[in-house]
Amino acid sequence: MMREIGVTEIIDATPLDRLGIPVVTAVRPGAARGGARTHTGAGKDPLHARVSAMMGAIERYSAEYRGDRMEYATYEEIGPGRAVHPEDLILSREHEQGEMIHWMPAWDILNDEEVYVPGNAVFHPYDSLGMAVPLFRSDANGLAAGNVTEEAVLTALFEVIERDALSVADQKRDLGRRLTIASGCAAREVLDRFEENGIEIHLWLLSGKTGIPTVAAAADDTVTRDPAMIIVGSGTHLSPEVAALRALTEVARNRVSYLQQGGAGDPRRETVIRRAGYERLKRINRIWFAGADAVDIADVPDASTDRFDLDIRQVLEAVRPHTDRVCVCDLSRTPVPVVRVVVPGFEISYMDPDRRRSAQG
Repeated sequence: MMREIGVTEIIDATPLDRLGIPVVTAVRPGAARGGARTHTGAGKDPLHARVSAMMGAIERYSAEYRGDRMEYATYEEIGPGRAVHPEDLILSREHEQGEMIHWMPAWDILNDEEVYVPGNAVFHPYDSLGMAVPLFRSDANGLAAGNVTEEAVLTALFEVIERDALSVADQKRDLGRRLTIASGCAAREVLDRFEENGIEIHLWLLSGKTGIPTVAAAADDTVTRDPAMIIVGSGTHLSPEVAALRALTEVARNRVSYLQQGGAGDPRRETVIRRAGYERLKRINRIWFAGADAVDIADVPDASTDRFDLDIRQVLEAVRPHTDRVCVCDLSRTPVPVVRVVVPGFEISYMDPDRRRSAQG
């Protein structure tokens, strides 16, 4: 599929970091303007890392606007009963009554009916075609690929829940409880790899409003004492062990991504980090290193099953009290299914600080 989606090279980036945790980068130079041209994946073994990188490339390729038919209308014209109100997506600006925007059909799997969602929430990068003012900066939240559609939907749901939990924790300045891993599992093996290399990992079980385990990890490289290596990662899953593993491998991925770019990815952030220095940056981010009550991962309920549809059903019951809709838009353009999941009301400010409820007035 590399040729079909424009991936020209797959690079084993594992040697860039002393951890040795497998990290792979897929290079897609023909990405749409404003989209990512590299897609980095990490995993417990090289195969998982390679698949992760390719899935990232496939989902981003599939999310680009390619002349898809969109409705151009006001919210009032589409109809309140048939459309998600733009303001329920937590905008970065005020939505004017009677404002013309693009709409895409989706399937509301919470109510089992068709619904229209703003195109700005579906495509990334979003192309307004010069016809509409964007409601917010487009992003990849809730965008996921899978071996089957159900896997893509479940993965996307977990991502939306994860970003919501991170946003709420950041707003409250409360990360919940410390998480310990005493038992032997895949997450413990990866955690040992960090510790053997002088990298302290601070694991947190975020409170979250759904009760679905969301684990956040902060890495402190005590060997290099490089402020840029104070890196975080996160993961959500019905299985707390899988959530922890995702958080840890995301830290490994983010470390390598930084080392690959050498700070060139975000020069402004690099300048701030270097000026602050190691000790000061730790103080600024002290919430990640603070003390708190702890819970062992073995004591966190595992509600996962061996079927995607059953897991989806459990997730829907967990989000039902907090939203009126769970919208799924099929963006598949290759044999690998890709979906965008939009859950109105779920927070996004951790990714986009401009999208806070107060910003809407």
